[in-house]
Amino acid sequence: MPRISLSSLCLALAAGAVLTVACGNDVNLPPATVENTVDTAEVFALRGTAIGTPSAFDVASALPVLPELGDPFDFAFDIDSTGAAIFYPSGLLGGSTTAGIHRASDTFDEIRRAPLEDYVTDSIVAIATGMVLVVRSRAVSAGCSAVTGALPRYGKFEVLSIDAGSRTVTLKMLVDLNCGYRELVPGVPTS
Repeated sequence: MPRISLSSLCLALAAGAVLTVACGNDVNLPPATVENTVDTAEVFALRGTAIGTPSAFDVASALPVLPELGDPFDFAFDIDSTGAAIFYPSGLLGGSTTAGIHRASDTFDEIRRAPLEDYVTDSIVAIATGMVLVVRSRAVSAGCSAVTGALPRYGKFEVLSIDAGSRTVTLKMLVDLNCGYRELVPGVPTS
C-alpha cells in the first residue's frame, strides 16, 4: 500500500477546498433558516427630503434606514443637481468599504445567485427605472457561527420607479438574510 505524505495530504485537501469554493459551494455556513421573499421598499433622497425619512438601505436587515441617525447601511439614494438618480455605496459616505453594488444584465427573475466579484464599492452608481442590481452588504456577524465569523448578506433589487417630485425610489427586492448565503430565489436557501 503506497504511503501518502502529510504534505501531499494537505495539498490534496487544500485543492479540494479551493475547488469547492470555485464551484460556488459555500463552506462552513450554518443552516439557512430565513425564507427569501420578494418585497418592495421606498427610499427617499439624501437631499431635498425631510429629516426622518429613510434615505439609505440596510441589506442585513432588508430595511430602509436613517443614516443621519447613525443607522448602519449599505447604499444610499439621492437625486443629484442635474436630476440624475444615483446610489452611493456606503463607503463613499463614511460607511463600510466592503458593501457594493453590481449592475446585472439579467432580469430580476433570472438572477438566482449573487456573484462573488465585480461590485462597485468606490464610485457613484447611476440608476434608472427598470435597472436590476445585486447588492453585497458589509460583513455582519449576527446569525453567523463562530466558525464563519462576520459575512455579508446579498440581495437583488429592481428599480420600479423614480419620482423626482417626491424624491423617492421604489425598489422590488429579494434579500437573503441568511449568513453568507448567495441564493436569490424565494424559499429557504440551500446554498
